[in-house]
Amino acid sequence: MKNVVKISILTATMMVAVNFFSGCSKDDLPALVSGGFNGRITATVNPETWDLSPIKYVIAWNDPVIDTERGLLLGEQMGDPVSFSSNKFTINLPDPLPSSIDMVEIKYAFENILSISGTLKYSNPKALVADVEFLAHTDTHFVGFFQNATADKKTTCFYIYVDGDVTVTGGSNISVSFKAGWNRIYHTEGGNGKYTTKAPEEDFFWYYDNF
Repeated sequence: MKNVVKISILTATMMVAVNFFSGCSKDDLPALVSGGFNGRITATVNPETWDLSPIKYVIAWNDPVIDTERGLLLGEQMGDPVSFSSNKFTINLPDPLPSSIDMVEIKYAFENILSISGTLKYSNPKALVADVEFLAHTDTHFVGFFQNATADKKTTCFYIYVDGDVTVTGGSNISVSFKAGWNRIYHTEGGNGKYTTKAPEEDFFWYYDNF
């Protein structure tokens, strides 16, 4: 079996999503708020213990998979590389997406890829979605990726493109409202977790991790 590392949102949170709908009060569920934004991200990365000086570029990438046997990065590039300097980068995510990007129906993403149980309600079950990761490049090779999270890293902000407006509700742990275009969605780990497009009150920071 090939040894691959997959860092997409649609698989990275699968384990906590299995028991997604048990044990949380609806009173704790955030209000249904749009996650839509214009796709422009300006990030200052907290280096923690990493030496980020070799990193020269950040590249938006859909569904990155590293095939360590062949030394290949799979998935699709979403846009041109942007400069990474002084631990900062600014990127304008493409809208519309390149035609090479494979999108999946939102119902399939939530129920088959994330394996979320329970009864979900979709205002537009045929809406197509794709996620993006922010890969670090040294000018010769990819070395890692950047993520947007709270200081304790229990809540992560992911960036999702949708081809039409859609809400996802149901159970006690999900309150999602996507607008056509780019959206932010927040996933909180621990217990049975939450997915919401309402921004938490905590501050968010950018962090680096290697492959």
